[in-house]
Amino acid sequence: MVEYISIEFKSVRDILVEGHTDTIPFVISVEGRYSASPPIVFLFVIDTSYSMDGEKIFRAKQAALEILDLLRDKDLVAVYSFDGKFHKILKPTPLTNRSVIEKAIVSLKLGPGTNIYEVFNKLADETRRIITQGATNVVRAIFLTDGTPTTGPKKPEKILEAVRRFKEAGGSALIIGVGEEYNENLLMRIANTLNSDFEHVSKPEKLREVIRRYVIISKEVSAKDVSIVMRLRPGFMATIYNQKYYQTSGGIEIEIGDVNYREKIDVVGELTTPPLRRGSIEIGEIQASYTNITTGEREFTTPHKITFNIVSPEEAKRLSIREEVLAEVQLVKTAQRLGRELGKKKSEKEVEKELHRIIEATMRLGSEGLAAKTMSIRERMEREGLTPDLSKEMASIISKIISGKIKEISTEKKEKE
Repeated sequence: MVEYISIEFKSVRDILVEGHTDTIPFVISVEGRYSASPPIVFLFVIDTSYSMDGEKIFRAKQAALEILDLLRDKDLVAVYSFDGKFHKILKPTPLTNRSVIEKAIVSLKLGPGTNIYEVFNKLADETRRIITQGATNVVRAIFLTDGTPTTGPKKPEKILEAVRRFKEAGGSALIIGVGEEYNENLLMRIANTLNSDFEHVSKPEKLREVIRRYVIISKEVSAKDVSIVMRLRPGFMATIYNQKYYQTSGGIEIEIGDVNYREKIDVVGELTTPPLRRGSIEIGEIQASYTNITTGEREFTTPHKITFNIVSPEEAKRLSIREEVLAEVQLVKTAQRLGRELGKKKSEKEVEKELHRIIEATMRLGSEGLAAKTMSIRERMEREGLTPDLSKEMASIISKIISGKIKEISTEKKEKE
């Protein structure tokens, strides 16, 4: 049987010290190995509040129109707008009716207010309806806003309730914040709740590039609703740092969400081990389950055994560690600390220290793109101070790190294919 995704377990070292409790950093990688390439419904969800007037709404429409060139005849597009209310402009329509879709995008009109709660509350209903009708079970929203909630429920926890309903209905999304007036903490939390991407766009002309990259990657799906179960022997415990997880009767269940073709998502955590005698021990196993896009059936990967050798303290001193695993765990922990402080009164000196740690870790991991972005933020902060734009750029990078999508996919290669 073809396994559409693969999983790999790497610990900072494969040895434990005899007679000691130990804490072992680890990374579980989930990778999309085969493309199911199903028809996809793309939901264009565009903020049409008055603050979007001018270049923002022009560039948003322009990007949406140009992205249609990347889609296939079997894909569908729905168009929604929101101000103080949610507006259904066009129901899911096959790309073969392109002129109808283009007319819907061009017709978007501005209005007063911004109601983010209602957006996700309505998108949950829309997504459930789309999947129930059976045309496809893959729904991707492209959500774009430049502001904060001004109408409807405004508290983040209430908005996140609606976001969770959208996720439970089967939707995922690209979350885009444009300009300097939106709440980056809220958008970052929305993206994290959806196991999705949050992008900050400082200049509206960059919208096309951000949306284009997302569509290229997300239109080839390997598996839906991926989760990992980690089964450990009594006495062993695991803490997961960057994904939601639950203790169940079958072990620790870790939520991953959808995995696209060639996408790699890393789960980082630490194992706590009890004192053990010298020898070799199998402490447990990991296994992924997912929904097969083609059949709709739940499938499982081959279990991956977790094994350690227990050695004396003298032997342990002579053994090397996997630096890249340690670097990635440290990177996620640092990003989480920085994320918790966004919006709080934290000195620029402390922020610079955390940024330096992120740069060091990304360089050690070979993630040059992420390291370059972080270095650019630090250099700008030294010149300008911690501006609203830099704070939002940091939130976007933090969201990417916490999502586990540290290694970027080459969209040029995917387009050629």
